[in-house]
Amino acid sequence: MSNSAQPNYNGIPVQKSVYLFFGKAVPVLMLFLITILYSRRLSYHDYGTFQSVWMYANLLNVITGFGVTSLLLSSNLSSLAAFIKRHLLKIICAYSVLWIAAMTIFLLYGKNFSTAVKSLLILFVLIQSISIVLETILIKFHKERIVFLISFIYSLLFFGWHYYILLNGFSLHKLIEGIIILSVARFIAMCFFRQKTTIAEEPLNDNRYFKHWVFLGFNDITGVLSRWIDKLLLVYLLTPAEFALFFNGSFEIPLFGLLVSVAGSVMLIEISKSLSAKTKVIHLFTESFRLLSLIVFPLFLFLLFFRTELFAVIFKNKYDASIPIFLISIFILPIRINNYGSILQYYQQGNKIMAGSVLDIGVAIILMILLYPFFGTGGIALAIVTATYCQVFYYMWQSAKVLHTAILSLIPIKALTVTFLITLVLYACLYYSLYKVADNVKLLAAVIATGIFISIGLYLYFSKKRSITYGLI
Repeated sequence: MSNSAQPNYNGIPVQKSVYLFFGKAVPVLMLFLITILYSRRLSYHDYGTFQSVWMYANLLNVITGFGVTSLLLSSNLSSLAAFIKRHLLKIICAYSVLWIAAMTIFLLYGKNFSTAVKSLLILFVLIQSISIVLETILIKFHKERIVFLISFIYSLLFFGWHYYILLNGFSLHKLIEGIIILSVARFIAMCFFRQKTTIAEEPLNDNRYFKHWVFLGFNDITGVLSRWIDKLLLVYLLTPAEFALFFNGSFEIPLFGLLVSVAGSVMLIEISKSLSAKTKVIHLFTESFRLLSLIVFPLFLFLLFFRTELFAVIFKNKYDASIPIFLISIFILPIRINNYGSILQYYQQGNKIMAGSVLDIGVAIILMILLYPFFGTGGIALAIVTATYCQVFYYMWQSAKVLHTAILSLIPIKALTVTFLITLVLYACLYYSLYKVADNVKLLAAVIATGIFISIGLYLYFSKKRSITYGLI
């Protein structure tokens, strides 16, 4: 096949993806290590309280940001700057009301810790929200390396402070104080690399732009609420110790959400360069499926086959009661192989994105009410998984309508099926070949094998892409 016969795109830009991925992967890895350390060393009560703090922080962070990050990624910065300049007072007033309302509700109804800790957490959230906006702007200006370096240093210090607090007497108050100082230092570091954005003179449909912003904001809130609604409900129904057991069985596996987030960010940045490239949008979307499946499928099957060994080694059997919840929760992972809202976000279909999030939350709440009396916390986990599948189908249906194509044209079904079946056979053989081996040796072998499976899959994928690019096949 000649070069002239090929489209002028080859998928998601690798270098940009790598920097974005590792820039976000390092903090996730540090949080995972902190989870392990704190799970082992803290009592169930203290650990449950510790995790509830970050549950509230995640919710507040999205509320205070209210769509800004999504808007930055999917918009032309010059046009956005012009819009903000024209409506600066309205925007400041709206966000002030939003922040005051969110923080007041949290101060009144946040559970498990003191008012002093709540106040510190509010300060941390505000600093973090501003930092995320600045980080997104740097990414838009293609400063992924800078973002990665700052994130890497911050993450190491973040982990070090957590470890120091653990060794010197656990205190939520002191922990959050130190994190605030680190967050301020991170913000200052990013300020050194900021760039001035020119203000576009071209006219915009301000009403439509405002509605799009509002829809993105509500979608971000409903999206994070759908991910945390099970824990938000149970933090008021369970004791901190019981909450700790559920949390460790249902916490989001590191890297999965991150992979989807990075892929979605890169897709938005790339396809925003052309307003009519529907063929390119479909190509990037299907390639995201192919690429992420080579990572997600092996990780999912690793967790499925070796879940008992994982809890035995990592948590020293302390959280074995969480394994049934974990088994249910991981079935959300096979479908986490794309950013399903990215097409709708690109075409400014914020109302449909929000509708999907509302659908997710509605189905989850109904199923939780129905299943909790019969299956307890296991029913809560099952409700979340089922609701997520419903939301994904809705997003795919709406994306296909926007692109005037069939849903199946957006999904490389054959490639995904072959990848999954091959990976399933490999893990089945691996598991039964290690059946009588000690847990720690079995887990180590499985981790090494998973790394090999992923590496081979990615090598074959990128080798094929290079061959197509240079006309070798």
